[in-house]
Amino acid sequence: MRIDQIALLIGAGAITGANLYPAPLKPGKWFIEFIRKGNERIPLTAQRGNIRDFASLDSAWKVLHELGIGSATIHNLREPQ
Repeated sequence: MRIDQIALLIGAGAITGANLYPAPLKPGKWFIEFIRKGNERIPLTAQRGNIRDFASLDSAWKVLHELGIGSATIHNLREPQ
């Protein structure tokens, strides 16, 4: 779902949380997943519909902050080296 659509859901109180995950097959990049009421998980997408990825955890966090989300769960799915 695009950021403008997510902002509307946040305004309506329909988003209950957010997760940050490492982007699969894109080392060093991250993506955001929002949790909607009913535990539906919605990834943030770009204008063309593909999952939007971020160059760093900081840049993903900045988007959450701009949307007014003050907390998120950070997941690290990669194996330690």
